[in-house]
Amino acid sequence: MPLGVLRKIFKGAKPCTTMKKLLIVLFIPLFVVPVQHEFGQSHQVILLVLDGADPAVFSLEGFPLEGECQAVFPTMTSPGHASLLTGVYPSRHGILANEYIEDLKTKNYTSEKIEVDTLFEIVKDNGKKGVFICGKKGLAAFIGVRANLCVSPASYPMYLSEPPEDPHQLTMWIFDAIVQVNHREHPDFICINVPILDELGHQYGPHSKETKEAVTLVQDQIYSLQESLDETSTLIVTADHGMSPVSHTVSIHVLLHNEGYEAWPLHVGRCAFLYNVEAGVKDFVEELEGVKKVIEPGDYSLYHVNHSTAPDLIILAEDDYLFIPEPLLKYYKGMHGSFDEQDIPLYMTGAGIPQGIIQCNHVDIAPLVVHLLNLETDITFDGVVPQVEEKKAGGYVGLVLLGVVVYILARRFLSQ
Repeated sequence: MPLGVLRKIFKGAKPCTTMKKLLIVLFIPLFVVPVQHEFGQSHQVILLVLDGADPAVFSLEGFPLEGECQAVFPTMTSPGHASLLTGVYPSRHGILANEYIEDLKTKNYTSEKIEVDTLFEIVKDNGKKGVFICGKKGLAAFIGVRANLCVSPASYPMYLSEPPEDPHQLTMWIFDAIVQVNHREHPDFICINVPILDELGHQYGPHSKETKEAVTLVQDQIYSLQESLDETSTLIVTADHGMSPVSHTVSIHVLLHNEGYEAWPLHVGRCAFLYNVEAGVKDFVEELEGVKKVIEPGDYSLYHVNHSTAPDLIILAEDDYLFIPEPLLKYYKGMHGSFDEQDIPLYMTGAGIPQGIIQCNHVDIAPLVVHLLNLETDITFDGVVPQVEEKKAGGYVGLVLLGVVVYILARRFLSQ
């Protein structure tokens, strides 16, 4: 505030009166600065899903809306993306892991296994265009067929360069693809999967130098993307799951076989699905080193996995453990799949985004996108448009103390 204004406010006032006026000056901004707490509308929504981004190592600065999001269980790529794009839990969309068991054979989920419409169908039904850009070929085949256009290392428009294999260069290729596709195709909705943090988190661990360097690369690319967007676009940044360090394994298949059990396991990272469970299996696995908990079917609804294709038992790993054959452990320093990887980052900016903090779930993102784009749909989501809370004025006490100092100095200045 200019000294001339201070002089007019405080000159000639008694000390107690001066202090009252000072407090009024300090608190005026709280009443005259408008704060928006509700989501508005947008012409375009870009949903950026950072595969395996853990809030312990990944963050962004300068986004008006930030907070925490909770991933669905199991914390795997396919169920995470399915819930983000459908607004319902695995119990309704039917994708319980990255793979499933049929006739004692492990198979990959295909798009027709998603039992409800995704945002891509909703966007099409409203006469708009949706694009899926993905660094993983398998995920692109799983999700991308539902979009108007799918861009991945397996299939991409002629105006894009050939995708590189190096994860760092592929990351830059993905972000370049976002800009070029946006410029040429003019989509209303874009969902992007960026796999580098997941890939390096598995290989080196979530807290490794390699992963932290990848975080810096992704951050820089996001800031550049943010600057390239116009005022009618919205950017939402989140993840499909987090990542935990691991160094021990529970070789559940071998252990069951050695005890003579015929139960068939599906490795789901830091949890495992058991099928064809015989009497005694539950008690046996509960006593295994590295097993934290056994979830029985009666409790599946608590975790939104009560689906007709659900396994007979679900087992969870202790900290630092994962379910995988012993010879494969050398390839993994990080893993997900359990409740421990449910906390994921969330940042939003652009058109229709208020300032504040937010807490939500995977299933709340699709209803939010529908609201932002003003789409019509008959789908009943499991999630809702999240509520936004005002950011706490942390540090305002310090501002008041600073004001007291200014008051003392102002008195000395005005008394001269």
